[in-house]
Amino acid sequence: MRAKLFKIKFLMILTALCLIAPGLSLAKGQPATEIEISLVDGITLDKQGNIYISRRDHNTIDRIDENGMMTRFAGTGVAGYSGDGGSALQATLKVPAGLLADDKGNVYIADRDNHVVRRVDPKGIITTIAGNGTAGFSGDGGPAVKASFNYPSGLALDSKGNLYISDRSNNRIRVVNPKGIVSTYAGNGEEGYGGDSGPALKARIDRPFGLAIDKKDNLFIADRRNNRIRKVNPSGIITTAAGDGGFFYMGDNGPAYRASIAGPTGVAVDDNDNLYIADRNNNRIRVVNKQGMIRTVAGTGQQDYNGETELARDTNLYLPFGLTVDEKGRLLIIDRSHYRIRRVDPLKGKIETLAGNGLKKFGGDGGPAAGANLNFPHGIAVDKEDNIIFSDKGHYRIRKISPEGIIQTIAGNGERGNVGDGVPAMKASLFSVQSLILNDKQDVYFVSPSGFVSMIRYIDGKGIVHTFIQTADKEYLAALNKDQSQGLSMKSEIAMVTQFSDIVFDKDNNIYAADRINHQIRKIDTQGTVSNFAGTGESDYTGDGGPAKKATFRDPRALAMDKAGNLYIADTANNRIRKIDTKGIVSTIAGNGEHKDTGDGGPALEAGIRSMDAIAISPDGELYIVGFNTHRIRKITKDGTIVTVAGKGYQGFFGDGGPATKAMLKQPAAVAFDSKGNMYISDMGNNRIRKVDNEGIISTFAGTGTFGWAHDGETVEIYLQNFP
Repeated sequence: MRAKLFKIKFLMILTALCLIAPGLSLAKGQPATEIEISLVDGITLDKQGNIYISRRDHNTIDRIDENGMMTRFAGTGVAGYSGDGGSALQATLKVPAGLLADDKGNVYIADRDNHVVRRVDPKGIITTIAGNGTAGFSGDGGPAVKASFNYPSGLALDSKGNLYISDRSNNRIRVVNPKGIVSTYAGNGEEGYGGDSGPALKARIDRPFGLAIDKKDNLFIADRRNNRIRKVNPSGIITTAAGDGGFFYMGDNGPAYRASIAGPTGVAVDDNDNLYIADRNNNRIRVVNKQGMIRTVAGTGQQDYNGETELARDTNLYLPFGLTVDEKGRLLIIDRSHYRIRRVDPLKGKIETLAGNGLKKFGGDGGPAAGANLNFPHGIAVDKEDNIIFSDKGHYRIRKISPEGIIQTIAGNGERGNVGDGVPAMKASLFSVQSLILNDKQDVYFVSPSGFVSMIRYIDGKGIVHTFIQTADKEYLAALNKDQSQGLSMKSEIAMVTQFSDIVFDKDNNIYAADRINHQIRKIDTQGTVSNFAGTGESDYTGDGGPAKKATFRDPRALAMDKAGNLYIADTANNRIRKIDTKGIVSTIAGNGEHKDTGDGGPALEAGIRSMDAIAISPDGELYIVGFNTHRIRKITKDGTIVTVAGKGYQGFFGDGGPATKAMLKQPAAVAFDSKGNMYISDMGNNRIRKVDNEGIISTFAGTGTFGWAHDGETVEIYLQNFP
């Protein structure tokens, strides 16, 4: 019996750990060539030949053993800074970059966006050894753990145990001695190029990345924005080892200092003093021999993936980012935007893939939601099992987060459009999904605009997507054309235009849709029969106390339905919340008509409400108002009082772990509630889902704040000056 209980507990623990690192077998790992490694920033080797890579998208360090099996070594996958003094597997990292393994079995991590360097000892315990976690420049001459760094990126260790750190955005190389004291080794902090043949401390370097040390303790620096490799000898004198400053490809088979290299990010030195360079933007790996002559050893300059030919020189690389050399003199290359780790034998010219299946991880699917990338999250709903379902609008997908915090895509192939009817939702294209609701069968209904047309589509229980109705349907327009009450867009002689901005269900699964440009509310029953439910089509504010069909509205943007069947309307341009009761009578319940944001703590009818882009009813029956432009969430209590529950009223990202009323939001788009009353906010401008618990404490539930796929290493049509 005791053995059986132990087995059950073991399985429960294993299951929990697999939730933290989905798809990871803790005992044997997975074949590294079958895994989506996505973007990798750092690579190193230990004495046993294990390869370590820093997976920046995953916020993990992973280890590949000599059998090619890959396991997680450090990081939970959630972006953050925690875990010092405990197991590295339970620690959080934030965009880990350069790596280094020493002869004692320690692995060093440049935890870049946490502005620290951390060490994992042979027992798997992680600690911070440099950096106080605050971006800046300070601390020289004192303990490294009290110093400020600014995006530390590369690491190297000399024969005396000094640890060199490329303090990237401080334009310096810092060094931590064996006693833990930090000082600047190279760079005066100024951007640009200068100082060759003089003291390295007086030289200018510009966004240094990768570092390497040779047998004589010469330090080599990938001086990225100067398009050069710099060398600092043990006496502290700096020179240029390769690169003439030109951002292009030139100079093979000639002196390295006359050659042009483009944005180098990685360097490595072998036992024969050959200097290897990750010539990133030339899509090549180049080598400088002891005589100072440069040539290409891998890459053609073309970026398209062409497999692995017999010779590395004929194999395309795509933005190779970093590299290291194993004990046999073979190169391990981060073929970064081919999403692979490649190995090259310089003597034989052979190339092979050691890790990565060539596919790029889509922003966190299968992992913790807090480590995922979101792109303008919008409509949000909670199902009966407390799964959070939301529109990842900018990624053209609908995604789901389990109660355990694991995120998955449930609809959308990532392509912009409204193509796909009667097909699996994962194969359909989506466009700008806004309102998102569930019916009593838990089918997911959503609104997508398509030019001047709006579509209501839904995903059934089998994961098949269907079109329910679209405003260009002849039957839909014919039904509205029969009604005497029509808005100006319906009366147009050119085309009858009607659009949906929000939808809700009643208890009988009838849909109510806000046709904002015609200032009306439509009702669509389960058979698809359409009728006008509220509004004459005139743009005005009249009708309180009478039938909703005879009332006038101005830009009715958002809807909510309570358990009793009362319909609430965000009458946006009237700056009011209106209510239509079960008898069809309309009244105003909030807003004095002024385009202001006033009245907290007083009657909702006397308050100014100037932004109401979404409304929702909580499980307690209170009405919540989402202010996209006011960056706050307000609610109307059961006694008719209006109060702010989240957001300070101006945009930004701040406040996690504290009261939601003191936090900053940025363009919140929608809210939803789980069965426990926790509120989830689509914090669209921050690319996050935020959670406010029953105690009013706010936290990030999903999203890192990273905008879409705009990663350093991808090709994007955006150019930034003085990037951090």
